[in-house]
Amino acid sequence: MRKDGDSKVSVVDGCDSAKAGNEGARVAAAMPWDDLCEAIVAAYKAGQDIVVLQRFEELQAMPELDILLETQRPGGTTTATPTSTKMNGNIHEEIAAAATAAGHPINADALGRVEFCWGRALLAAKRLAGDDDEHIFTIVEAFEQRFERPSEYLRVLAITADSALEVLRLHQLMEGSFSTSAVSAALHKFPSLTASETRELLEFLQANDVSLTKDLSEQLERQFVMRMKTEDAEDVFQEMCSAGVEPMSTRPYNLIFMKTLPFRHMSPVEYYLDMLDRGITPENSTFRILSKQTQNDGLVNQHFSSLAWKNSASNRRRDEDERGGTQIFFAMSLEELAKSKPDATLEEALHVFCRMDVEGTPLTNGSPVISALLTHFCRQGHLEDVERVLHLSQERGCRPTSVTVQKLLRGNHPDRFNQAEMVLQKVVEAGEVIQVECVDLLRHFVVGNIRNKAVRVFRAFVIQGHQHPNEPIPFAIASMAMKLGPFDWALGVMAILLATTDKPLGRGLQSRIRYTAHDARGREVLAVLEKCDWRHERLLSATELQEPEINSKNHSGNGGAAGATWTDPKNNQRVERSVTWLGALHVALTEMGVEPGVMEAYKNALLQAIERAKEHRGSMETS
Repeated sequence: MRKDGDSKVSVVDGCDSAKAGNEGARVAAAMPWDDLCEAIVAAYKAGQDIVVLQRFEELQAMPELDILLETQRPGGTTTATPTSTKMNGNIHEEIAAAATAAGHPINADALGRVEFCWGRALLAAKRLAGDDDEHIFTIVEAFEQRFERPSEYLRVLAITADSALEVLRLHQLMEGSFSTSAVSAALHKFPSLTASETRELLEFLQANDVSLTKDLSEQLERQFVMRMKTEDAEDVFQEMCSAGVEPMSTRPYNLIFMKTLPFRHMSPVEYYLDMLDRGITPENSTFRILSKQTQNDGLVNQHFSSLAWKNSASNRRRDEDERGGTQIFFAMSLEELAKSKPDATLEEALHVFCRMDVEGTPLTNGSPVISALLTHFCRQGHLEDVERVLHLSQERGCRPTSVTVQKLLRGNHPDRFNQAEMVLQKVVEAGEVIQVECVDLLRHFVVGNIRNKAVRVFRAFVIQGHQHPNEPIPFAIASMAMKLGPFDWALGVMAILLATTDKPLGRGLQSRIRYTAHDARGREVLAVLEKCDWRHERLLSATELQEPEINSKNHSGNGGAAGATWTDPKNNQRVERSVTWLGALHVALTEMGVEPGVMEAYKNALLQAIERAKEHRGSMETS
């Protein structure tokens, strides 16, 4: 038989495990009874029951406690507004005013703090008095009369029983019901429950519709944490979880991380991810422990060492971009998930965002996390999965980069080309210079005759050329795009090149034009190109490929580059006429669906290039 008052196990850590201790401690910090409460708790932890009762008598004798009575009466203040009584009005006013000035309101938390210390005295008295229940009930009555309110917490502590569950059943039998305050008292009476006892207790609470609050969960966790200090931490943790007790803090995890190898149930990283999945924010002590535990684990150690350094008081970063750990750590966790669970869904994988939020690591541009999600968890043929990943990333202020495109192309996902094309558009929209080889990407769509995708890939380079004039369209990309045909499209691509670069056209580009010149009109234009010997200036100034407006301007003597402008860049409906450079350019840009400003810029660039070519040829002929 286990007696309720016999245990001297440390059940409190200062006010850390008090029923309202965490908040109450801050309230009581400015109160006159604070020192006595601390002394009572410390003596109870040390098993000094006589000292507990001596300090308790001093606490009872304090007239300052009467101010707590004011907050319990109807109309009583909970914001420390000074109140007066006939006996101790001045004292009350001074305490309340001081509490207000210090930012510590006198409210139910302060009374809960005192009630908790009252309970330590009650338990100490039970250990000393044995079966003298009359003295125990006197302590309960003293509190209830002093503060004019019933105390379910103290009444439960006063019950003699052999287990926490029996205490609650007896209390329920006497009172008809019970609240979380009664459960807290039962757990304080019996601080060491086995897994089976805990499971039975939780089932009893569920049967009586008593919710397990955060405070109660922390009390239950604390009981197992005490055991983890002397037993195998992993085994106790597994027992705690199997009993239905959810981890609430880093304490059980830190004790697991501190154990010596090997880990039997999960790896340190798996325990860490489990902690993040439960929404438990790591402390710097967690990072320091894991940094030592994983010192031989490469990138994992780099992650925790980085976090430990950045979160230390002397090195705490102010720049938000420097917060958190490494991106590669979370990308690796996704790759491990893909290997260990091939059927894992995108929904499961997206939990990585929550993990990063809990840890405090922001998603960065071009994060390998995005690449891992796209590569391993987006279903084949479901491009909406790709859109979802990109949308969620954008919501977190992250965008893909050329590195993302490169990783997709190097992967083996069946939809990697479609994914890369979608990501490429995001890269260009962000104004980034494309820094990845995309010839294979474009070739995939050209060879597969997927015209709309191929056009979109080439369009990305056209947009980039407009945004970054110093980044001309690669000839290899243009050559592959020209292979799409028909002739007007291929000639339009050539016109874009002539407008943006002075480099000579290679044999590859020449062969593409020849390949698309199937009809009589195409062969006529091809003959003009051949006559010009494919030279840049001669091609641009070829009379057969000029707009009538330009020819008329030239004949009238207005041939300067400054006067070369496209008269109607927004007009996408062209009258059928002979092939011209501007006409071909217009056809290509229209199919690409570029913005009017982009179309106007390219047309004006082409006109200026034509005028420069004519001017240069004219000067050469004159000389």
